[in-house]
Amino acid sequence: MRKRLILGMAFIVGLGIQTAWARAQVSDAQTLAKIQDKVFHTNVFAHGQVTATYDHGVATLEGTVDNLGSRLDAERAASKVEGVTRVIDNIQVRVDDFTPQQMLEAARKQVVTYYAYGIFDNIQLEAQGDKLIVSGQVTEPFKKSDLGNFLKRVKGVATLENSLDVLPVSYNDDLLRVQVARAIYGSSSLFNYGNRPVPPIHIIVKNGNVTLEGAVGSKMDRQLAESAARSAGLSFSVTNNLRVG
Repeated sequence: MRKRLILGMAFIVGLGIQTAWARAQVSDAQTLAKIQDKVFHTNVFAHGQVTATYDHGVATLEGTVDNLGSRLDAERAASKVEGVTRVIDNIQVRVDDFTPQQMLEAARKQVVTYYAYGIFDNIQLEAQGDKLIVSGQVTEPFKKSDLGNFLKRVKGVATLENSLDVLPVSYNDDLLRVQVARAIYGSSSLFNYGNRPVPPIHIIVKNGNVTLEGAVGSKMDRQLAESAARSAGLSFSVTNNLRVG
């Protein structure tokens, strides 16, 4: 009788373990389906191929995409699924038919077409293989954030280094920016530069110090721009970094 009881209890325990295992399998399959759905809705498949697996709270992503933004989107989407405690991101950013120079040109297009990029900002871009380095100055924190978001989605960018300097808030600097801009673009000799879709002379003001960035057509125009900036009379110093050509 005792043997039968023990055997019966063992059968019940075994059945309970099998049932729990089966439920866990179903749960894992459901979680994986949710991960795949979330990743799909990031539009990542427009930029490559990504596969997902799931096991006991760990989601693993594999595949290739053509930009850093898509990779991060997939990782973020998987991490938001209920039940996922860790994401292993093995996605690679790889573009075989896109050179660093092409990546750089695509990044420049993103900058010059950004609605908030103006003559009081200065953006410098450098490509080191599939790494894009962004430096310079912007007048508002949101510009640094926006540009980072845009540029990490440029085809070929696997790593983004956003070193943009956000200029300090200053009423006096704001006044100086306007005064210098009027002096330069209001000059009869430099007036045509202001008529371009993207005015090429950028005026960077930080703590009362003015730096001219960008490009002009001649050495004479370079000197005229500096003289106009100095004529504003409100700056501590004027540094002329304008290129000719």
